[in-house]
Amino acid sequence: MSEFKLCDNGHYFPQNLENCPYCPKPANSGNSGQSSLGNGGGGQGNLARTQIFGGNQKNDDDDFPNFNVPKNQGGGGNLNRTQIFGGNNNDFGGGFASPQQFQPELGSQGRKMVGWLVSFTIDALGIDYKLYEGRNLIGSDEGCDIPVDDAAVSSRHLTILHRMGQFKFKDEFSTNGTFINDVFMEEGNLKDGDMIRIGDTIFKFRSIA
Repeated sequence: MSEFKLCDNGHYFPQNLENCPYCPKPANSGNSGQSSLGNGGGGQGNLARTQIFGGNQKNDDDDFPNFNVPKNQGGGGNLNRTQIFGGNNNDFGGGFASPQQFQPELGSQGRKMVGWLVSFTIDALGIDYKLYEGRNLIGSDEGCDIPVDDAAVSSRHLTILHRMGQFKFKDEFSTNGTFINDVFMEEGNLKDGDMIRIGDTIFKFRSIA
């Protein structure tokens, strides 16, 4: 036997109901076919529709605590719902660096580093200066590639040149001259480990080319 029956208006409704709950009721009709659900169980409701009564409605999200995430950490919203963030956030939620920040540092004017000078007379703890392909001008002038704070060093004292895998040096007519391994020299070739003295400053030359 079917659990539903058909009313005159073509609605199917449960067999245990006397009248169709989907059909309009006369104004003087009773409560037949209506649910007694309401405020505290005392109201009336139509079975044709799902109704929610009561003054204190509770959403599913209310079962979870509200966690407010600071905006600088990729939040700014309630964690109860899935948040969608844009792809143009350069700080990546404040905790990760953006990929474009990891760029290789170019050398002087984009030239390749080929060696360096190390000195312990300028700083007792040691200080180093990078040498690049092409010319490297050394002197007391601040405009030099390697400026040296030494009163005995000329403004344009010495040039170290790297070309075709070789290092050459040339004294730029300095007042106190250039010494390579304690020998006065005006120009020549440099080899790894050579000691260079200009004024009161001593450098040790290191090659990586």
